Amino acid sequence: MCGIFGYAGSRVVCSSRDAERALALLRHRGPDATGFVSGPGWGIGACRLAIVDLVAGDQPVRNESGTIHAVLNGEIYNYRELQEELRGHGHRLRSSGDTELLAHLWEEHGKALLSHLRGMFALAVVDERTQKLFLARDRLGKKPLYWMRSHGGLFFASELKALRPFAQSWVVDPPALEAFLTFGFVPEGSCFVRGVEKLPPGHWLELDIPTGEIRSGCYSTFEFSPDPTLGEEDAAQRLVELLAEATALRLRADVPMAVFLSGGLDSASIAALARRLGEEPKLLFVDLGDAGEKRRAMATAASLGLPLDVLPGEGAPSPELLPKLAEVFDEPLADPSAVPTYFVAQAASAAVKVVLNGDGGDELLAGYRRFLLAAAAERLPTRWALAAGLAALGLVSGKPWLSRRFREGLRDPSGGYLAWGPVKFTPGEVASFLGREPNLASFHRVLAQAPEDSAVNRLRALELFFFLPGDLLVKMDRATMACSLEARSPFLDQEVVRFLLTVPPKLLLSPFRTKRLLRRATRGLLPTEVRRGPKRGFEPPLPRWLAGPWAGEVERVLNDPRCSLRGFLRMGPLAKTLSKLAVADPPRHARAVFTLLTLEHWVSRWG
Repeated sequence: MCGIFGYAGSRVVCSSRDAERALALLRHRGPDATGFVSGPGWGIGACRLAIVDLVAGDQPVRNESGTIHAVLNGEIYNYRELQEELRGHGHRLRSSGDTELLAHLWEEHGKALLSHLRGMFALAVVDERTQKLFLARDRLGKKPLYWMRSHGGLFFASELKALRPFAQSWVVDPPALEAFLTFGFVPEGSCFVRGVEKLPPGHWLELDIPTGEIRSGCYSTFEFSPDPTLGEEDAAQRLVELLAEATALRLRADVPMAVFLSGGLDSASIAALARRLGEEPKLLFVDLGDAGEKRRAMATAASLGLPLDVLPGEGAPSPELLPKLAEVFDEPLADPSAVPTYFVAQAASAAVKVVLNGDGGDELLAGYRRFLLAAAAERLPTRWALAAGLAALGLVSGKPWLSRRFREGLRDPSGGYLAWGPVKFTPGEVASFLGREPNLASFHRVLAQAPEDSAVNRLRALELFFFLPGDLLVKMDRATMACSLEARSPFLDQEVVRFLLTVPPKLLLSPFRTKRLLRRATRGLLPTEVRRGPKRGFEPPLPRWLAGPWAGEVERVLNDPRCSLRGFLRMGPLAKTLSKLAVADPPRHARAVFTLLTLEHWVSRWG
């Protein structure tokens, strides 16, 4: 796991000292070693977090003749198999790590090397023979890769902050702002800074250094292809087999490891499979005050015969955390769960260098309650009866916004996502305080490619290819890497993903229960209480924080005439929107206010 930086171009302006400064901005991603190599019109470097081959695995790497150079952020999990293959073809390897493979695989296969890689990665290769720079990113976008044209060349980096010294301007991109206000994150396909781009997941980019010509392409896509002949028992068995293999690959490391354990099913499954494979990872749990969640985490740990480290997470963080988050997330991210994620990463990094987690389980296996709503709404005979029932439930429980959101979702052409998903401000609300309709092209691009024959799979596509890479993977990458910690996600193994996209929705959901298939698959692996437990989000008590220790920040951002937001938003319509939400939908009101705080601190730090 590393931070990478580089440049290329016949007229590029970048000194070795400039490159060193850029790498220094990425040192949190890899404090163990820093390396840089350059040639006429190019330079690449990396800050290394040593995980595999702690002695000889430093970067950049090269082939035997010294004509091909490479750097890597991430992990190639099948590196042992690839080493064996390369040695069989006569390659001489200097290390037992995964990065050196890239130079030799490029020599052997060219850009087709990507089809051989199983892992999470952003990589760069310079071929001095052909004068080409080659960049690529993993299939789901687990590792970030930013690039831009500037100063006579192309610059790339793992994080936005490392490109800032080389940018000719640094201004907010309007469509990215509009998407951020709507969703609380900056989706793939856009960047918060105009002129900077993200290499899309599953894509490559090649620069001809002498001419500056760029070619790019897609090397991997995931397609929904439900198999109607697949039975529940066979699907459950296959899922366990693939998930165990994915977990085994991610247990390859030369340093201590842990599992981020919640009381939920996804992380518990990974912990159980790691234990079955003979490992004894540390189990780390963040206590957010949910007694049931803690009880289930303790039950998982007890069933595995492993101690559980309980980390306090319920206490309200100081307002000083907000500017720190703006430093960590140099594209703004208004996901409140980033706070406990960052805290647990800090705690874990004191003991281990690698953590396994359950990321991707909800998106792949229909774990969110909105999947139940989508499935119910698709059953026309019960549609209006369910709407009436939810309306009554909302009124009786004192939460009428629940029934209102459901009714809005039935009318939503996105299949309910804009009503039931992680929306901060609706497109109409954003339009009112920006004075223009928001450009949500990235969202509509994914929506246009989503399956039309299944409401559940339509929602799964939005979760997997919009929400996951834009929010959850960014949150985990930046929060852990800010603490020099590597996070690995077995559910997001490419073979696990491909298989689960063949599973029909009927095997994923029961009428009132999510994750039907995973609950079936973990029989005998996990305690019944954990398998049957409800879905719990990694959500902190945000309303309490906003009304308590963060109240001064809320007041400053919303009412101080010196607030930076006044340069972006029409404060009158914004105040009306927030006043209405405070009464009509308190949970979304809290998320909306946190979004504004996040934006204000981002502008203060990076604007």
